[in-house]
Amino acid sequence: MARLFISLYLVIALSLILLAAAMDNLFYDDTPQSSPAAESVGVLFRHLYPKHDISQLAAKSGMHMSWKNPDSLAWPDSIQKRLQAGQPVVIHDNINRQQLYIQMVDGRLLELTFNQQVQQQTSYLLYSSLFFVLLSIPLALWVWPLWRDLNALKAATQTLHADGSLAKVELSTHSPLKPIADAFNQLGLKIKQLLLNKRELTGAVAHEFRTPLARLKFALALKPQVGSSPWKAMREDVDELESLVQEMLDYSSMETSAPEMDMSEIPLKQICEDIVNKLAYQHDKHLHVEGFDHIIIADAHFVQRSLQNLLQNALRYASKEIFIRILRQHNTIILYVDDDGPGIDEENHERIFDPFYRPDSSRDRTRGGAGLGLAIVRRIQQWHGGTCTVETSPLGGARFVLSYPAIDAEPLNNLTSG
Repeated sequence: MARLFISLYLVIALSLILLAAAMDNLFYDDTPQSSPAAESVGVLFRHLYPKHDISQLAAKSGMHMSWKNPDSLAWPDSIQKRLQAGQPVVIHDNINRQQLYIQMVDGRLLELTFNQQVQQQTSYLLYSSLFFVLLSIPLALWVWPLWRDLNALKAATQTLHADGSLAKVELSTHSPLKPIADAFNQLGLKIKQLLLNKRELTGAVAHEFRTPLARLKFALALKPQVGSSPWKAMREDVDELESLVQEMLDYSSMETSAPEMDMSEIPLKQICEDIVNKLAYQHDKHLHVEGFDHIIIADAHFVQRSLQNLLQNALRYASKEIFIRILRQHNTIILYVDDDGPGIDEENHERIFDPFYRPDSSRDRTRGGAGLGLAIVRRIQQWHGGTCTVETSPLGGARFVLSYPAIDAEPLNNLTSG
């Protein structure tokens, strides 16, 4: 936008300067010029003087008459000779009025000033009209490419492709609207990606619901007795469906917008220990928490949700042990969650955070979950200005790495303390 403003300013400024200079030379010429009409008036006044009252004639003709002392004016020799020969001399003053000088037979010098008010008014109107007409030409030349590019943007906004994307706007690199067109193209890509994600989400939801629904239909066909194994399996399928629905609702709300965060100082190690104690009765794995109790600024509810998702994921795939380690590196608090499970192939380290994505048979549906836990973890980390990545663990399984901005006031025990 600054480029657009500067270009408009330069067009207007240069046009005003050039037009003013050109039209001043055209309309206002200060060089003395001969005027046959004025010279004729001078000859007439010299002929009538002194027999007639030429002062009344000057007043009736709209001229100002005055007498000058010939010796009080310094004339060039050429003009002095003309005056002495009785010839009229016409000059122009600083406001472009004609002044007539003629030396009478008695040696007196007559000065007649012609009234130029009507002539000046006509010149002003012509000057103004021509000035603004000419000024509109460079402005029109400046506006034309801008109007053309705006029409291109308008046409793109009215074109929607079958895949949900908007028509791409191609503008010259010199166009002042090029940044707007680029932003518009980026918006079109984001809309296309959002619609694609919605389609994938819809397909995944249908796929996730199909298995427990099929089991329920089969179980209902058997008409199981209350309390029997098939009846309990049906209850488990209903619980699974309820869990799937809740996870999808949670993820959908997180995708729409970030919630209002209740930020406060949180001891990260203490939260990890609380979650480990909470999950203790659900597994037979060994969980270890190491490191200093570093303080972070975050929403306690969402931090607990993020850590719980990671630990439940680790408990699902770990063989025996899970290690949680907290340390500080420069201005970042890092939390590692290591397990000794089958791990994740390197080519799937990024896709593992996509909704409903399962990389291989070792992490299949038989282990539970809708495939949304890690996607929720990454979204929570983004809200806190942190990251979530996955690596290969020294234990042989997966290592999930959470990062949080450190508090500047927190003392640095060690750059890699923990």
